[in-house]
Amino acid sequence: MKKNFFSLVLLLLTFFVHSQSQKKIDSLLRLIETNKTDTILARNYIELANLQRFQNPKLTFDYAKKALKLYEKANHHKGLAKAYFYHSAYYNSVGKLDSSRFFMRKNIEQSILAGDTLNAAGQTSNLAYLELADGNTDTAISMLDSLTPVFTKYGDSAKLANTFVIKSQAYNLKGFSNLSLEASQAALKIYSTLDDTRNIAQSLMLIGDHYQTENSHHKAINSFKEALKLYESIDNKIFMSQAQSYIGDSYTELKNFKEAEHYLNQALTLSKELQFSANIGRTYLNLGKLKLYEEKYDEAISVLNEGLELYRALKIPHNETRARFFIGKAYFEKQAYRKAIAELDKSIAISKQIDDSGRLKDALFYKSLALEALDQVDEALQVYKESKVLSDSIFNIENQQKTNELQVIYETERREQRIALQQSEIDLLEQKTRISNLQKLLLAGGLSLSLLIIGLGLYAFRQKLKRNRLEREKLDSELTFKKKELTTHALHLAQKNEVLEDLKSKAEHFKLETDKKEGYQQLIRTINFDLQNDKNWNNFSRYFEEVHQGFNSKIQQQFPEVTSNDLRLISLLKMNLSNKEIANILCISAEGIKKARYRLRKKMGLSTDDSLEDLIHSV
Repeated sequence: MKKNFFSLVLLLLTFFVHSQSQKKIDSLLRLIETNKTDTILARNYIELANLQRFQNPKLTFDYAKKALKLYEKANHHKGLAKAYFYHSAYYNSVGKLDSSRFFMRKNIEQSILAGDTLNAAGQTSNLAYLELADGNTDTAISMLDSLTPVFTKYGDSAKLANTFVIKSQAYNLKGFSNLSLEASQAALKIYSTLDDTRNIAQSLMLIGDHYQTENSHHKAINSFKEALKLYESIDNKIFMSQAQSYIGDSYTELKNFKEAEHYLNQALTLSKELQFSANIGRTYLNLGKLKLYEEKYDEAISVLNEGLELYRALKIPHNETRARFFIGKAYFEKQAYRKAIAELDKSIAISKQIDDSGRLKDALFYKSLALEALDQVDEALQVYKESKVLSDSIFNIENQQKTNELQVIYETERREQRIALQQSEIDLLEQKTRISNLQKLLLAGGLSLSLLIIGLGLYAFRQKLKRNRLEREKLDSELTFKKKELTTHALHLAQKNEVLEDLKSKAEHFKLETDKKEGYQQLIRTINFDLQNDKNWNNFSRYFEEVHQGFNSKIQQQFPEVTSNDLRLISLLKMNLSNKEIANILCISAEGIKKARYRLRKKMGLSTDDSLEDLIHSV
């Protein structure tokens, strides 16, 4: 399960190219002093807000308020949209998400009134991000999917990349780690093409966060440091402080306490200078965890309480429960068991309220240990059982997430393959239309009959060749599509069965440890039914026959002794799948595959020098 709720501040889209030049700021301030025209003043205030956005959020807000008053007086829709944008960005930076959402909606409303569809779509993608803050992950993903055609139509790569950034975090929250990483890499690829330094760095932060969640801390640090270097090159202090905090946290997990403290102190100093409340709180929590690992429990409690107060003020419950858990853990290590239980109970209550099962499990476990230390054995056992049930539930959820992710990947690939096939058909129709139009033009051209016949004859011959080529390309495209669909289905089937086998193994293990054996036995029977369900194989056989027409009948004609089970093995060998993948699909062991291959070779009359795969591919 994911260890943190949100890792990054909201990446609102910008209207202008960022320049942090103090010279330009000074120039705009002089213009404001000398020019009192409302429209020019408002435009200059907006530009100042843009220049100060990542240096001084409070100053950005002050400039945006001045611009808003001027644009309200003129009822200037596009200007109002810009002013509302910087209001939303400010409230987001200080963790007031309700206010950020309010001004974002005002921005969208004014953008629509100004006829600026593209900006309205861009802000809607940011609104999707705030849906994540409310836990509406599926809603957010659906909103982002609906915006993709808009950004594609307008050719706005930056806004398209931003949807990938938000999708990455949405998939992360759903436990779809592979899809999350793919979305981050897609965003990085687009931003690299655009040479957008800030957003290249932001994509690297997302990738680092993925590695940190997977406990690959060396990889995480490399990604975060690369991002930090880019932020330093553009003097983006807000994101510099954030990167420093994340680097420090990963060094803590690697038990490199000296480097951890160095980066966390840098992050705290810079965040306080910027009044970046959300990152101050995060850094206090990371420092508290560092002190806890160093067994400096009083220091840990003091620092964690600093972070707790900030998160309570910002109303970010996911981090509040995290802070209370670590405070409780520190009291437990100090053997102050009653204080530990008091903090852990608060963490448990918040975790239940926001459905943070990972934190709830950990808090229940430490509470059971504290109760046991106080000789409250019966209560300790009861709390431990709650923790154990939750742990089993989380295991089942994570396995379900893996299966769901495979299904999403499978359906996405099928959709993309269909789109490619449809595009091929469209190209063919367009070619036929051009041919038809050209023929009509020639007929209307008044050419002599003999020249017309000769010309059309030659032209028709060439066009026939083109049509034949396009038809062949279409057929090739269809075959490629079907082959990809077949392979995707086979791998999906293999991975699904592997997950089910893993789940079955766990259920067998837990059945031996509990009195409620009937429940686990029913779960095992359900898994066995799904593993042995012929419907999955029938779907696969249908795809296989579409790609390799007549293959099975040819095998049966040449080798009459081959059974239906042999045909399943032959089909999978035809696709060049590995023994492990074949074993997962057929639900037998690797040793079982060897025996099945041996029996098949005998039925086909192969000697030890003959290749089974070569024979199958030759049919």
